[in-house]
This record gives sequence, structure tokens and C-alpha cells, in this order.
Amino acid sequence: MPPRPRGSYPWPLKPFHRQHPVRGFLNDPRGGRTLHFHFGIDIAGADGTPVHAVAPGRVFLESGRSVAVVGPTRTFGYWHVVPAVAQDERVELHQLVGHIAPGWGHVHFAERAPSGYRNPLRRGGIHPFVDRTRPTISAIGFFRRGRSVSPDRVHGRVSVIVEAFDRAPMRVPPPWDRLPVTPALIRWRMKEQRRVVVPWQTAIDSRLAIEPPGRIPAIYAPGTRQNHANRPGRYRFYLSRNWNSASLPDGLYHVEVAASDTRGNRAVAGLAFTVVNKL
Repeated sequence: MPPRPRGSYPWPLKPFHRQHPVRGFLNDPRGGRTLHFHFGIDIAGADGTPVHAVAPGRVFLESGRSVAVVGPTRTFGYWHVVPAVAQDERVELHQLVGHIAPGWGHVHFAERAPSGYRNPLRRGGIHPFVDRTRPTISAIGFFRRGRSVSPDRVHGRVSVIVEAFDRAPMRVPPPWDRLPVTPALIRWRMKEQRRVVVPWQTAIDSRLAIEPPGRIPAIYAPGTRQNHANRPGRYRFYLSRNWNSASLPDGLYHVEVAASDTRGNRAVAGLAFTVVNKL
């Protein structure tokens, strides 16, 4: 096994130094009409599975089904667990903190620094973690007031939207198997033949940390929905919410989109379109 990167930590489930299935990623969409960012990762485990501290610290019981272990520089949270520790108790590395609560089938695990929630799946986070999957870009399109605009006649102000997803690197037990997770990074640019007319822009970047809550309306487009048991979610991202096509002269262009995960696995797709503003 490769050496543990500096600052990294083990898994909260046994075996501590072996990768476990993760069924939910940081920044996955959560909620119904009002969306919010998922602020940790969901590590699959049977109800009753023991959950252990990944680092020493002092216990803060946030509710009857969550435990926070506060260390000197960061806090680790364990949600959907029945606590096995007491308020203000001192715990050590690998000490039992609780058991996965009935009906949940996973522990929601989060890492929080003074700057906010961090991505446990980043390099230097949970270890070991190997991901050889590659995101999928399933659709790119132009929209106005929720209706599709033909790429052959793009004019005025439009929203540019991509539908994309990733897959968990390890098989997740049913009924959460084969459900999508969020790519860590989505970027886009526009070209006229080989000439770049709009340089690389970032739609979402959760490689290291959670996106600011206020960015939800700028990231997830209508039609986005979260995963439910046996019901895959749908992830639609704004590349640009109100792009002015008149910023480019009429003509033929190409929008290019790249989606990546925390390990650099990358997918690229594109769409040719024609700007027609001078009728």
C-alpha cells in the first residue's frame, strides 16, 4: 500500500486502511424545490456497523444521531449514527464513536476546517482512495426561459447547460447502486475553429472544498434532482446562466466542456453552434 499522504486520515469503518464504497459525494445536489450542497460524503455500511474516529479530539453531540469530534485544526462529523460516546468526552484515533443508525445504511462523513467543509476524497484526505472511473457528459444545450434553443440559430441571451455525472469508484449495495455522483470539476470554453473566443471558465469546482451556498442558483440548472433509493438523480449544470450571444460576431462556433474527478479522470465533449443575431 502506498504511504499515506501528509495530513490524510483513515476510513471510519473497519478495515481502516481499506477503501469502502461511497454512494454520495461532496456538492451532490440535495433537497426538492430548494436545493443545497451535500457537505460531506456518504460511506455505505449496513445498519449497526461500528463507526470509529479518524482522528483524536473532543466530542460534541450535535443531535441524537450525530457526533462531532473536534480537534485542534479541524472537526470530523459522523451523521446518521447512534452515539457510543458522551458529550465532551476525549476520544482517540480509531475509538468507537457510534453505530450506523437503523434505516440509514451509511454514515455521512464530513471534514470541517475553519474555512469550511473540505472534500474528504481530495488528495491528502481520506486514505486509501482510488478512483479510475471517468465522468460522463450526456448533453450540452442552449435554453431560453426553460425551452431548448436550436444550436443552429443561437441569438440573444441564452443559458448554456450541460448534463453530466460521475460514478462511484466501488460498487455500492442496493438500492443505491448505479446512481450518479457529482463530477468534482466542470469547465468550459468556446472556440471559432482553432481560435479560443471564450477562455476556460469554471462551472463547479469541489476538488478541495464545498462550493459557497450562495452559488447554488449559479451551478444547478432546473431539472436537477437528487438521488433516491432505486431512483437516479439528474445533474444539470449552468455553464453560463445568461450568456449574451451578441458578444460574438455571427458565425459558427464550438463549445467544449471538460468534466473531471478528484483524481484527474477526465471526459471532454463539445457542441457546434451558430450565432445568428443579425437577421
